[in-house]
Amino acid sequence: MKILSVMALCTLLFACANTRNMKNDEQVNPKTVTAQLGDVTLDSDPLTINSVSIDGNIMTIDIEYSGGCEEHWVDLIGSFSVMKSLPAKRSIKLMHTANNDNCRKIVNETLMFDISAFAMRATSGSEIILLLDGYKGQISYIHP
Repeated sequence: MKILSVMALCTLLFACANTRNMKNDEQVNPKTVTAQLGDVTLDSDPLTINSVSIDGNIMTIDIEYSGGCEEHWVDLIGSFSVMKSLPAKRSIKLMHTANNDNCRKIVNETLMFDISAFAMRATSGSEIILLLDGYKGQISYIHP
């Protein structure tokens, strides 16, 4: 009887460890979504942008928002218009849909977007400044 109990406990511990590793791996390697051009004047549910970085064509954004009871969606859209300056500038915005989630848990997420659509030209070295709504500072994107 003791052996059976020990085996059941070991199985449970290994199963929990595997699930925990899968969740951590998903947080470390989030899914990349393609950003698109669209209407940046549309309303969005609130969120906080904690950090932004670019590696090649991939923009990684760490955000937080209040929720926890409903599924949330966040998309990245960029303005069709480009400001005439050197280098050119484009307004971009995270569009957050909270689905009327009234829960108050603070949710942290790391989002990854392919921002190829935001390039001034699809040629290597083409530079544009991205002005992310709700984020202080400019983000330089140089097409690889």
